[in-house]
Amino acid sequence: MISRKWTRDELLLAFSLYFRLPFGKLHRRNPEVIQLARRIGRTPDAVAMKLVNFASFDPHHQARQVSGLGNASKLDKSIWEEFSNNHEQLAFECEHLYELNQGNDIPVQEEHVEDDVSHRETERLQTVRTRLVQQFFRRAVLVGYEHRCAMCGLGIKKLLVASHIIPWNQNVERRADPSNGLALCTIHDRAFDRGLIAIHDDLTILLSQELISYEEHPLHRTAFLDIEGKSLTLPTRFIPTAETLSYHRTHIFVH
Repeated sequence: MISRKWTRDELLLAFSLYFRLPFGKLHRRNPEVIQLARRIGRTPDAVAMKLVNFASFDPHHQARQVSGLGNASKLDKSIWEEFSNNHEQLAFECEHLYELNQGNDIPVQEEHVEDDVSHRETERLQTVRTRLVQQFFRRAVLVGYEHRCAMCGLGIKKLLVASHIIPWNQNVERRADPSNGLALCTIHDRAFDRGLIAIHDDLTILLSQELISYEEHPLHRTAFLDIEGKSLTLPTRFIPTAETLSYHRTHIFVH
């Protein structure tokens, strides 16, 4: 029997799922793998193998010598290359397909803008695109950090944020790049965003003098002083780069 070739949409749905699952759950018994397999008319084994293929091209997991299905690797590698070259575009495509696959009605971009109504519609569509890209980024980052704050280890999901190292509005190319993200609890996210905390190239935590000299309070010591100099908890994939951390220290951090 000749196997049915994977379509681009099917590949993107599998790629989206890859970013939603911890590395140890890329197997055929995972309910999410089974659900996607049913939706696209594939077997759980086929979907699981596709996820392992993606892992074999993941820069972090290449060190583990993860191997996938050789005769499909060119297709899978092309998706990784697209993602590496344009994180935001592929993140949008993945999330758009995922929402449609879940039965959610998501508008698509109009080709022409000729009047005020069309202009307002275009703005609405841009808002949808932004939401989908942010959704992809958040899920990828939080899964990578196993839903724990990289600074304090807090694991309450409702208090966690996927924080951009280089801010969203300062670098379009990095908006959907998970290596430009940290999983932080809300208090450390706000401090990092306001430049009161930074990360050294050796991935240890740096406090601003303003934060250090603040009138001490029990929460101040627990949340900040006690973590100074400690190593950041690293994600299972997409470790922050020296480039992004240096940008934050130079342009955001308050020395």
